[in-house]
Amino acid sequence: MKNFNEIEKQCLCSFEQAGPYWHVWTPENHPIVFPDEKSFIAGMNILAICARLSPEVKIITYELMTNHFHLTVEGRRDEVEKMVSIFIRALFKYFKAQGMAVDLSGFTPSMREIKTLQDLRNVIVYNNRNGYIVSPDETPFSYKWGANTCYFNPAQKQLFAQSRASLSARERRFFARTHEADTIEGIITVDGCACPMSFCAISFGESLFRGASHYFRELSRNIESQKTIAAEIGESIFYTDDELFSVVLRVCKEKYGQSSPGLLPAQAKRELAALLHYDYNAGNKQIRRMLRLDPQIVASLFPERH
Repeated sequence: MKNFNEIEKQCLCSFEQAGPYWHVWTPENHPIVFPDEKSFIAGMNILAICARLSPEVKIITYELMTNHFHLTVEGRRDEVEKMVSIFIRALFKYFKAQGMAVDLSGFTPSMREIKTLQDLRNVIVYNNRNGYIVSPDETPFSYKWGANTCYFNPAQKQLFAQSRASLSARERRFFARTHEADTIEGIITVDGCACPMSFCAISFGESLFRGASHYFRELSRNIESQKTIAAEIGESIFYTDDELFSVVLRVCKEKYGQSSPGLLPAQAKRELAALLHYDYNAGNKQIRRMLRLDPQIVASLFPERH
């Protein structure tokens, strides 16, 4: 069995043999772009077509949200910008042809270069968590509108291997609104939706982690990296009670030398409440649950708008 250092060296080798890498995103405060399942399916299929039309760009993972998207990609900046531009134009043409009044005027992508292996891991995990942190009914493995479902998920890979359906030439033309898509083949679909495994570099993305358990730890425990990325790109990321409580326990131990928030004096609890509110976007109810503070005290610290 290979030891930790050998496996980590393999991950670094995978990282160094490709590049440059980019995190591409659009603003989260944009009006709704994908209002329903039909629109999401169209978005998935259009992205698949645009990816296949841009062979110089490798999509490592992505996530479509109701009003924005995230891409983790590899390739030259100009090629990435070209693919993203084609994707947004194709979305506009599709929605216009369907008579849907979708405003894409401010749907302007931003890009940040990813320069280290750990940064790339963090961005992959950030993107793959995006749907889960917005919807309480989802997990990072169940949200349908991204490549997140494919990472270290044998069931999803088996479903892809067993699928015999693919986007026909007529369907490709319908979604992409261009004859350039006529020559593309092999976009496998599941329930009418392009499967990310047919156009994303899932195996490459997985090779950047030491294994499934490493990926899952990063996905479920690396809260600080998620906060850092959200701050860099201006997103309001939210956390589950379990994630916040792990932060609370860490701060209790490191800053106050206590094992639980119940042992903190009143002033320390107020300081910790401010940290949760301002740094981690915790709501008043979460703060009350985490610190067992009186509701009136929390309300006085952070008045909620009605």
